[in-house]
Amino acid sequence: MGSRNHPLRVTRSALGIRAQDLRALSRGVWWARRWMASLETMRLGARLGRARQYAADGQVTELVVDGARVRATVVGSRPDPYSVAFEFTSAGDETRKRIEDVLLANPMTLGRILAGDLPIEVGEIFHAEGLPLFPMAEPRGRTADGKPVWDVVMRCNCPDWSRPCKHMAAVLLLLGGEVARRPAALLALRGVDVEHLVQPDPPGDARCPRRAALAERVPHGASAAMLVRRLGPVPFWRGTERCVETLEKMQARARNVAETAASGRSIDLRG
Repeated sequence: MGSRNHPLRVTRSALGIRAQDLRALSRGVWWARRWMASLETMRLGARLGRARQYAADGQVTELVVDGARVRATVVGSRPDPYSVAFEFTSAGDETRKRIEDVLLANPMTLGRILAGDLPIEVGEIFHAEGLPLFPMAEPRGRTADGKPVWDVVMRCNCPDWSRPCKHMAAVLLLLGGEVARRPAALLALRGVDVEHLVQPDPPGDARCPRRAALAERVPHGASAAMLVRRLGPVPFWRGTERCVETLEKMQARARNVAETAASGRSIDLRG
């Protein structure tokens, strides 16, 4: 009997980043649904199902977001993991300043973003600057020699020629989960970091008048809808339980221990 080469099976416990709730992308807040709709227009077909499995099983072992640039490592069907990279079309310096000025002039809109909400008018602000807020499947235009100009440049060193391949789609699903939880991440992918707009200025620095007025109307920490969110952006989670629920349990346990200690009773740290 002749020998056969069987493809390697994908490890189901890669100890990578696990999607917290993929269903929320289709049934949750409007901007999560819009992100998912953008992915569906990319004609993923059966690759979307595989990408969901990859995202849920922790096959993405590294994910680094640096402004409009994203790089990731995905465990696939071969011994060596695949390298994935994205570069989103982002605002230039002048465009970013104009967008920030509009947000600073509308503290209610900015406050809602920081509180985990995304007003629909934010998309209009970006559209007025010729910048999409959500990934586009079709080219934004063409160069003088007819080459397409893509909204998101995608790269993966796997043999699949499809763009996006299932490895890229898995990373996009994880990004979508972060966008659903923290819509400010969506703006950051476009080069607009709204969270720094309400940070205190270093001593001796002249403060922007609009920013000073905003600080009076949006107190520091207003972005925390609950105590665990005061820790800032939660990094991509690798546990089998959802990150926020885990932190809430830890918070409740710490509160009970503190109350017990304050009352003078003995503390039982077991369990």
